[in-house]
Amino acid sequence: MVTLVGIVICNFNKKEYLIRCIESVLASSYQNFSLYVVDNASTDGSAELVRELFGGKLTLIINDENKGGAGGFNQGMREALRAGHRYILLLDNDVVIDKEAIKHLVDVLEGDPSIGIVGSAIYKMDVPDQLQEIGAAIDWDGFKVAPFYQNVLQPKHLPYIVECDYVPACCALIRADAIHQIGLMDEKWFIHWDDIEWCYRFKKSGYRVVACSRAKVWHKTGVALHTSTFPHYYLTRNKIRFFAKYAKQETLMDLAKMIIDEWFKALYFGGAKGVHNVAQTIYMAYEDALNNITGRAKQNRIFEKEVARADLLEPYLKHYSKVVALAGQNTNSNILNGYMERKGIECLVLCINEDEIESALRKWKKNVDEHTLLIYFSKHILETPSKVSHVIVVDEFLNVVDLREEANAIEVMRDLYEQFIAVMSPLIYARLCQLHHILNASEEGSNNEATVPIS
Repeated sequence: MVTLVGIVICNFNKKEYLIRCIESVLASSYQNFSLYVVDNASTDGSAELVRELFGGKLTLIINDENKGGAGGFNQGMREALRAGHRYILLLDNDVVIDKEAIKHLVDVLEGDPSIGIVGSAIYKMDVPDQLQEIGAAIDWDGFKVAPFYQNVLQPKHLPYIVECDYVPACCALIRADAIHQIGLMDEKWFIHWDDIEWCYRFKKSGYRVVACSRAKVWHKTGVALHTSTFPHYYLTRNKIRFFAKYAKQETLMDLAKMIIDEWFKALYFGGAKGVHNVAQTIYMAYEDALNNITGRAKQNRIFEKEVARADLLEPYLKHYSKVVALAGQNTNSNILNGYMERKGIECLVLCINEDEIESALRKWKKNVDEHTLLIYFSKHILETPSKVSHVIVVDEFLNVVDLREEANAIEVMRDLYEQFIAVMSPLIYARLCQLHHILNASEEGSNNEATVPIS
């Protein structure tokens, strides 16, 4: 008898994590499944170790080249769909699942045929009681995804079901009948945004995409873990491709301005630290997106990350044992606190509204002693309110501007930034419009070019 669930794990060079993932699946309280492991031409002995440790407990598929997340998952899903499973569970190699996770996911799909995909509550492997997310919304105004319950520590009273635009493929259970209707992932994405685009197609076809808070997994991930600019390339290129295709044409000028904004910041502020490779990769990602280049990255796109030439904040801390930071709204103070903790400096962060800035600065300039440094903590240097003056400004990227010495330094930067936006955004907008028409015309002409055949 065919098992109800086919589980597909996609792996590339994460041998230790893969073994833990498989072990957690095999230890699940729910056992009505068959397991498929797709290895994307790993060079770390992953496939050999899986065969040695797990033998006949799973089906091992070994590729002779890296087909990316989309290609690897598709290969496993084709095998699982041919076997006739009712549901397909996708897992990244760097997750560990709770014993009850599969049961909760299956219960959701069994209980509501309107749901096409159900994701899990994803917790951080390094901070096990802190959420990474429970699904996400697509922010069409900000051209990004907005995760639900991101970074919530020791969450309580979570809703059982969270309605989403997208759930990560690192743990998602999909209805097989819906895959037959909609198709597999689009392998043009290779990795990153492939699952977002797939979920969007599910929703366009009338299926609900949800996450179940009782289905828990722990995930080891993050752009900061990479020693190369690999994630910067795919996250940037595929984000632009997604919004160029699916966003309304009247919003494409805003998308053009966002592209120039990100490029300027990477170039200008990366250059101040002697870090150029991220900016180079982002530029090449934009070019490839606008030229409709897809799939695995070509040469001269991905580079090793450089070590920053200088810590821009450290010179200001030499004579101080304490920092008082007046922080703007919606800043991530954990970044500043973590930095100061590593330096052994006591840090007091005070969140203030923009209308309180001038009075707060006057007050604290009078009250800090000779051992305390007063700073303003901003989300980004260029987003610093004009009311901030005669103080050191630090942002979430640890860029630093000393307004005590150059009172108009940020205004000079902002003028250059606005000129850059004004000159470049119409050029990028024209290319985005062209790409928008190409992507949507090709879909109409080929009966949905995003749908990948199952057979």
